[in-house]
Amino acid sequence: MFKFNSFTIRIHYTAPLFLSSLLFNSQVSAEESMLVTADPSSVDSYQAGYAVNQAEVATKTHSPLVAVPQLVSVVNRQQMDVQSADTVSQALRYNAGVASERYGAFSSGVDFARIRGFDADYYLDGLRVIGNTGIWGPQIETWGLQSVEVLHGPSSSLYGQGGSGGVINMISRKPSAIRSNQFKLDFGNYNSRSLSLDSTGSLTDDKQWLYRFDGLAVTRDTQIEDTRQKRLYLAPAVTWQPNEHTSWTVLTHYLREPRSGYYNTLPAQVVGLLPNPQGKLDTSRNYSDPSHENSTRTQYDITSLLELQLNDRWELKQNLRYSHVDSVIRRDFTRAVTPNERLLTAVYQDSPSKADSLVMDNQAVAQFVTGPVDHQWLTGIDFQTGKLDKNWWGSQTVTFDPWSSHYRPSFNPVPVSRTSTTQRFHRVGVYSQDEAKWHGWHLLLSGRHDWSKMRTDNNLAHTQTQTNDAAWSYRTGLSYPFDNGLAPWIGVSTAFEPLTGTNASGNPFKPTHSVQYETGLKFQPPGSSVMTSLAVYQLTQRDVNTIDPLNPAFYTQTGEVRSRGLELESRAALTDNLNIMLSYAWVNNVVTSANDNTQGRHPVGVPAQTGSMWLDYRFNKGPLQGLLVGGGTRYLGANWGNGTNTFRVPAVWLSDMSIRYTPGAWDAHLYNLELGLTLNNLTNKSYVASCTSAPYCSLGVGRSVTGSISWFF
Repeated sequence: MFKFNSFTIRIHYTAPLFLSSLLFNSQVSAEESMLVTADPSSVDSYQAGYAVNQAEVATKTHSPLVAVPQLVSVVNRQQMDVQSADTVSQALRYNAGVASERYGAFSSGVDFARIRGFDADYYLDGLRVIGNTGIWGPQIETWGLQSVEVLHGPSSSLYGQGGSGGVINMISRKPSAIRSNQFKLDFGNYNSRSLSLDSTGSLTDDKQWLYRFDGLAVTRDTQIEDTRQKRLYLAPAVTWQPNEHTSWTVLTHYLREPRSGYYNTLPAQVVGLLPNPQGKLDTSRNYSDPSHENSTRTQYDITSLLELQLNDRWELKQNLRYSHVDSVIRRDFTRAVTPNERLLTAVYQDSPSKADSLVMDNQAVAQFVTGPVDHQWLTGIDFQTGKLDKNWWGSQTVTFDPWSSHYRPSFNPVPVSRTSTTQRFHRVGVYSQDEAKWHGWHLLLSGRHDWSKMRTDNNLAHTQTQTNDAAWSYRTGLSYPFDNGLAPWIGVSTAFEPLTGTNASGNPFKPTHSVQYETGLKFQPPGSSVMTSLAVYQLTQRDVNTIDPLNPAFYTQTGEVRSRGLELESRAALTDNLNIMLSYAWVNNVVTSANDNTQGRHPVGVPAQTGSMWLDYRFNKGPLQGLLVGGGTRYLGANWGNGTNTFRVPAVWLSDMSIRYTPGAWDAHLYNLELGLTLNNLTNKSYVASCTSAPYCSLGVGRSVTGSISWFF
């Protein structure tokens, strides 16, 4: 074993990272082992720049993105590597209309994103990521991802029940026949250290059996004192392809966090958003008892991806996953400011939860022609079942003085309140989609019917409630890609999401329903590394819960939220050396119907304007050969801090920088070495990311500095 920043990494942790590479590459000849010159950019079909041509999230097929009548954006592996994205939230920083870090430093261990002002759903390899809501959910490790695809707006016609914001589909790194290995060491501020390995290649000479192994061990402090995150991630995978028509991939992921980082918020009065005679607190301090901070998480899954090409017309697919998440959140939770505006209140919370789920998606794709019309027809049935256990107990409320020398609460927690629930769910959906092409016109039609059943057991009261829902959803769109790459389009899409609970009459709530009208332009010249998309939309969510004016202790479904906006996103390789990314989003998100004083107000955490720009340049000759320099700026607009819109969270400009250097231009023996330096929030801007209400505000992510040494072999 050895010490790694006060975190002991034992041999049984690191052995898989090293031994897997030795095992799978033991057949390399002595001549090959003298000097390996595999270009890392050739692995996994990297292309120049950050623009991509296809993404299955849009249609579950291989249709070109330029012809899809809905806004889709993709973050590829190259972008994640250059920007050193440690989380999916960080990977989405430069996407238009995606609020991925609205919980700031709080979100380092969880991924919550909103698109167009509404919550998005997370998928991994086309299958829903299921866990308990909120901070009890799973997190997908970016080291094991090849790309992140974002479908903007309602998507129930393909994916079933879900949020109105859209779908974030994460694509795993999969085995490749091209042998490649990368060993990486990262180090940075907050005492951050990590070791990671990516290894892939063929297990047999005929390349019928392929493998991949991704592993990572990391330990880091956070920007809040006396808090730490530790993570171990292992992801072996194997592919069997007996012929060119059959492929079966089995992926496994294991993630263990003995320390899960920081989970707390602070009131608006102490972070400078509301007046306070005491001033602003030092936001780097930990206003909780470190002995109470003991949150952990363990998650694992196994996924089967089977593809059969029956003939030139028919293809069958089956995606199947079992997953398990076991998390415990233990923390002191800061609640509010006392009337004298000096003391804070806090409670201790202990919240263990478990989630087990099985999801399956069966698809059939057919290519056929009817007269002058070419069709790509998709039909499928998916199934989801699982069990969610959530327990919670809270202590007595205590007060403490955060401005004193003893600025932390000190108390022995005593349970005073408790909840315990078990939810069992079963969901089935049947869907069909036709992509028809006629004389350059592309027509997309899709529809789906879902059945959903949820039973909730109150383990303390020994009571049960059950909801049974069924819903139709659809999408239709039309586009016309011109020969020069310009493609105007128009589309309509819908979504639904079941709700739990009952109204004052004891009747269960019906699902919320959303409909989006969208039009736009896409531009991708043939053969170019350019993708530019412009969209204008109106998205309305109906049947939202709002206070029942006759029975204020209950809700009624007369609420409505409307979002209107514009999104622009462009990714381009201007030359072989120069890449650029641009994004801008404007959104007017408003509560159009409610039975309380939120009507006519704007929902919290939705900036009216956001934008970003990124440039990087790689020197291929001259004295700077092998050097890549990149930088970007992000604008996060002001957003409202509470539902009644009485105070704002200010806007902020943030900047990032990345440097990569390959010294192989000067010494051939160093060809496979890459040195890197990444700085996020370059000026260490102190800001508030968002508030859900006055007592609960999340601090923005501070400056991070990460150096890296990568060896490709």
